[in-house]
Formats: sequence, structure tokens, C-alpha cells
Amino acid sequence: MTPAATPLTPDTVLSLAPDPASAQAGRKLATPGKWQNLNAPPGSLWGECQGSGQTPYLTGVDLSGPAFKCSCPSRKFPCKHALALLLLHATHTDQFGSATPPGALQSWLDGRAARAAAERPAADDNPAAPAAQAAPDPAAQARRRAARDRKVTAGLDALQTFLKDLIRDGLAHAPARPYSDWDTQAARLVDAQAPGAARLIRQIPGHLSDPAALLAHLSRLYLLTEAWSAQTTLNPDEQTDLRAALGFPIDQAAVLDRGGIRAHWQVMGQSLTQEDMISTRRTWLVSGDHTAVLLDFAAQGRPFPPALPVGGAVQAEICYVPGTYPQRALLRGEATTAPAQPVEPGVTLDALLDRHGAALALNPWLERTAHLTGPLQLVPGDPWYAQDGTGRLPLAGSERGLHTLLALSGGEPLTVYAEWGEALTPLSVQSGGALLPLRLENT
Repeated sequence: MTPAATPLTPDTVLSLAPDPASAQAGRKLATPGKWQNLNAPPGSLWGECQGSGQTPYLTGVDLSGPAFKCSCPSRKFPCKHALALLLLHATHTDQFGSATPPGALQSWLDGRAARAAAERPAADDNPAAPAAQAAPDPAAQARRRAARDRKVTAGLDALQTFLKDLIRDGLAHAPARPYSDWDTQAARLVDAQAPGAARLIRQIPGHLSDPAALLAHLSRLYLLTEAWSAQTTLNPDEQTDLRAALGFPIDQAAVLDRGGIRAHWQVMGQSLTQEDMISTRRTWLVSGDHTAVLLDFAAQGRPFPPALPVGGAVQAEICYVPGTYPQRALLRGEATTAPAQPVEPGVTLDALLDRHGAALALNPWLERTAHLTGPLQLVPGDPWYAQDGTGRLPLAGSERGLHTLLALSGGEPLTVYAEWGEALTPLSVQSGGALLPLRLENT
């Protein structure tokens, strides 16, 4: 089997679902306890999922397609078992062994490999080279990409019509719409293989009480549709940003192959968010003028891989994902503990907004940036605010967490490392020359 060139993330796995019901069923089955076997031999996945009968369903995935095979009676491709198997591999790689598939499944995989080899001309210097060593077929990759692009185009055309109708009806009427309006539109975008746009649709109900925030959110969605129709006019980095915003997976192998920055990185903070049964952990690193964010994913109720210590430092090679404002990054190899260094002074809130605005000017779909900010005075209220001599910004976090932060300040100004998007979310606080981690989640 030829390994998949691009590892699948939870969003891209769900974009493969034939319908929303299959995606929901796949999420429910994406729990290791429901599977008797989980294995990932080179180029494929297989497992046995216990159903309602005595015999578990044997499920396999050829990652070179991906293509799917399952002993369940479903006529959907992929079925819920195949989706769950891919979701598990995206979030619980450590649960997979490397055992060879059972005979029937191995025969199917071998047959696909043989057909793929027959469709590819053999290398001149090695005509008998096995399929596992052959390079991916550029023509086949181009066809798959074109097919997905056509789906995305159709989905975004429909989204643009939906947004125009929404504006024509007036935003004052948006809160009266049933939730099924947003859910149906999001499901259509998942079917169109644009999970990033679907995610933005699912966020709309959270903005219905704030007309200004709703208009800004819808404007980002509309800009997404306009940018896709004009993508040939964008430079390569801008196209990368656009595809990332739509939910296209990154080619992690290519990012790592490009190499990165090996340096002394300070671990500034971590934050957790949860959407659609998937938790995301962001770890922010700083080295001089460089800021990087590492992303980890986990299914609901499952643990994340070991975290880097907030407030500590590591020696590591960090590889940035391409884009107009490189921020997301991958860790290459192991990170080793390094001596902590003094934290630089914080910037003012005005400077924070200038930096964030400059980032948005490059990538308008950027959801958040992170900065060391302060000294700030906390102002309790509804909402809470952080302020300095240049202005004030709303604070995010639970009431208990914010009171804890106020107690740590002792009523005095403090410096925090915080994410800024729609509100300021402190991730760590400076105390005694060191950074102390904070947990101010809204849940």
C-alpha cells in the first residue's frame, strides 16, 4: 500500500461522511472501548467493532485512496465503522498496533495494490518495484484534487446564496430561524468537503445576540466564498491560508521535510476548546521574535498526549506550516528540557491590537493570536475587562477563574500571556519573574 500523503484530521475525516447521520454515528463509535482490535500496518488501517450481533464487524481502510471495506450491511461508503476507525487513528494513534489484517481483508488490500501498480508505469531502473515503494501517481492526485475542488465550489456557491438571502431578510430576523437552518447548511458543507466552512456556520448561533459580531462573522464567511472563486489570483501562501480555512488538511510530511527552526523555545501557555466531540489543545511557544502554536486533538473523554510544561523551556525544532502569517507549527523530533529564561516585558493593549490587525491583514481567517500583555488592571463586571493606559478589552473565562486571577493580582496590575480573538483569554500569569499556568475555560 502507498501511505496517504496527508494525514487525516478529525475535520477531514468527517468531510468524507456520505451524510450528517453517518458522521454523527461515526463520532459515537470513535471510542477504543468499542473496538476489539485496532491496527495500522503500513498504508492501511483495520479493526473489529462490536455491533449488535455476536460477530464483530471487520473494517479496513486503504489510506492510499482512502478506500473502505466493512463486513457490516450498510450500503454507505464510507460506513460509520470506517469513519470511526479513521477518527480513532486521527486522535488515538497510540492505541493502534501493527498486526497484519485477516486473510479476506489482506486480499482486498493486495488487489488494490496490484491494480494501482498496473495503472502506473514501472520505474526504468526498477521495473519490478513493489507498489509500496512507487511514487504517488501525480495524475491520480490531480484528478482527486479536481474532484474535491468541484465539490467545494458547488458547496460555496450554495453558501453564498444562503448568506445573501440571510442579509436580504435582515439580521434582526436571524435569531428567529430554527437551529435546523444552521445545522442543515453546515451538513451540506461537510458533504461538499469544506468542513472549515461548516464549522463557521455552526458558530453562528453563538453570535445571534450581538448584531455587530454576527455581521463580522458572516462577512468572514462571505469573504471565504469570494476568495475561493478568485483563488487563481492569489499567491501560493494566500491559497494555503484559504484552503486551511476551508478545512483542507495540511501535508505534515512536506512541512517536516522542509525543516524548521531549532532553538530555545519558551512554553508560554496552553488553551483547550471543544467542538463536535473533539477537543483541541493549543500550546504556544516563543523564541525571540518567533511565535508558534502546536495543535493536539483528542476525542471527547480521551486524554491528550503528554504536554509541554507551561512556564518551562525546551530545546526543539519547530517547523512552520506555510502561510501569509506563519503561526501553526509542527514539532520535529523530540523536545528536550532547557533552562527557563527571563520573560520579556509585556506589550500594551493598543500594541496587541496593532499586532493582531497586522496578522489579519495578511490572513483574514485567522481566529486568534497570542501575546504577552501588561501590566493590566482587572475590572470586574459583566463582562470583565482588562485595561491599561491605552484602552481596555473584554476578558474571557469562567467567573470562578476570573476571580482566581483577581486574587492572584492582589488588586495590582499584572502581566499575562493571553490569546486574543473575540476576547482576551489569559493562559498564564507572570509572577516572581516566572510564568504560572492558568485555566480560565468557560466550561
